[in-house]
Amino acid sequence: MRVVSFALVLAAFSLPGCSQQPTAQAAQPLTQADAQAVLDTFTEALGSMDLQKVDDMYASDVVAFDPGKAERIGGKVALHVMNAQYVDMKFNQVEMPDPKFQILGPDLFIASGTIHFTGTDGKVKEGEVRYTEVFQKQPDGNWQSIHEHLDYPPKT
Repeated sequence: MRVVSFALVLAAFSLPGCSQQPTAQAAQPLTQADAQAVLDTFTEALGSMDLQKVDDMYASDVVAFDPGKAERIGGKVALHVMNAQYVDMKFNQVEMPDPKFQILGPDLFIASGTIHFTGTDGKVKEGEVRYTEVFQKQPDGNWQSIHEHLDYPPKT
C-alpha cells in the first residue's frame, strides 16, 4: 500500500496546477507613460538621421505601408531601403505631438497621430504624415514596431 500512496502523490504533483515549482510572475500592466517613453525613443531615432538607429526600431518581420508606395512593404530588408530614403531626406527634427495610445497588453500597444518633420540642413523643408505604429516588446526586452502605416493628411 505504501508504494501505491507514493505513486499517487507523484501523480498529483505532475498534474497541471499542482506543481510545487514557483510560477512565473505576471507581466506588469503597460501604462500610458510606458508607451510614451517607447514613442519618445522612436521619435529620437527618426530625428537622429542614423540609419542603424532607425532600422533598430523595427522588428524583422515588420509590415509597413508608405504613402509614396502602392505595395505593402514586408520585412526588415525591404523597410531598410525605405528608411535609407527617409534618412537621405535629412529631416533632423521630428515631432509626434498628442499621440493616441491603445494598450493591448503588457507587451503590445498601438500609437497613432501625426508626425511633423523639419529639415534644417541647407534649405529648410517640412513635411507631415499621419501614422499608426504597432509596438511589441521583444524577447530581449526592446520595443520594436511590428506594423507601420503612414499616409498623408487630406488637403483642407
